[in-house]
Amino acid sequence: MKILFLTTYDDPRDGGGAELTIWTLIRTLVEHGHQCVVLSTHAGRGLVRLERDGVHIWRAGIRNFYWPTKEKPASQWAKLAWHAVDSYSSLMQGHLREVLFAEQPDVVSVHSLPGWSAASWETIRLSGTPFVQVLHDQYSICARSSMFRGDHNCKKQCIDCKLLRLPHRGTSNYPTAVVGVSRYILDHHLAQGYFREVPVKRVIHNTRNPVHLDVHRTAEPHLGVRFGFIGRLDPSKGIEVLLDAFFRFKHSESELWIGGVGDSAYVDRLKRRTEDPRVRFLGRVRPQDFYPEVDAVVVPSLWNDTFPGVVFEGLAYGKPVLGARRGGIPEMIQHGVNGFLFDPENADELVGVLASIAQNCDVRRSMSDAARASSEPFLDTDAWLRSYLDLYKEISAFTKSRARRHDLFDT
Repeated sequence: MKILFLTTYDDPRDGGGAELTIWTLIRTLVEHGHQCVVLSTHAGRGLVRLERDGVHIWRAGIRNFYWPTKEKPASQWAKLAWHAVDSYSSLMQGHLREVLFAEQPDVVSVHSLPGWSAASWETIRLSGTPFVQVLHDQYSICARSSMFRGDHNCKKQCIDCKLLRLPHRGTSNYPTAVVGVSRYILDHHLAQGYFREVPVKRVIHNTRNPVHLDVHRTAEPHLGVRFGFIGRLDPSKGIEVLLDAFFRFKHSESELWIGGVGDSAYVDRLKRRTEDPRVRFLGRVRPQDFYPEVDAVVVPSLWNDTFPGVVFEGLAYGKPVLGARRGGIPEMIQHGVNGFLFDPENADELVGVLASIAQNCDVRRSMSDAARASSEPFLDTDAWLRSYLDLYKEISAFTKSRARRHDLFDT
């Protein structure tokens, strides 16, 4: 089977968790004899074809004001202009049609639409190729893809998002299937009126390859209890919530290790306000170097984080995870068994779960064992692959059946 993956970035260093998931799936498919092709965007012009790990990659020059990148944030006016073009752009569809014709895929798997826009749904549908939209975020509903503005989650679409997403609700019915990487993200879209007429709806949780994670790696013993945060340093990730709670948590033998990078001005402000010697900023760090060194992982997201890999990665290393009751996080944490859930807007609650971990070594040991056991479904790439292959076969058969019905009707 040949699968074409449509995404904004083909390199996880430019994107993030979605791109890491895409490449985990691609490598697993290739290992089982399937052919994969990636179509992404790039900052240049025209179509460029290259190869990585035996996979053909097509890069299409972005036809918008700029190529979105974390390193060079645009002004607010530039972002508004970019999103206006990206709302429903025909400018990139020639690239998509050219690659669809050249590659003739059996299935298209759409993962990330910024740069391509929802017009791609119509282009793929008109090609007659069965396709699945995999929901990693809220791009179809929100121009920022997060429904998070300022310091709070949006309860409904803002006026600007309503305008920028006018065509999306209707055209979201074009895919043959829609997959939510969490139950939360699928149900959220359906509740907002998206993808309701799509024939096949499914939840397929993400996985990671345990070999690449090196989950059996251990570290030297240390005194006290070490809490860890790893991820992008951004207000929506709740890093300030964690710091404030940890400052109030006066356990002298506890440490907080923070791994990750973010906007340099924001990170500098965080460091200036952090005088507690128990807190260490590590900068960019590899997961396999980070998780073995901490005793528990904290995921204090303020936004409705779709299905953060840091949760099941921490569990895979046998670390209890203290996670916010947001988005898809509760789908991975069994409260009081492999970790704790807390309201990130309730500082007392977070201080309490920090204390529960720090002050009871028996709790840490039992949660560590439960964490490893509960992570197994998120490390089973074979079962994950079967879920996607079954889906691809189902939508291929559905498309052929629908085509036969149309032929009969036409005659």
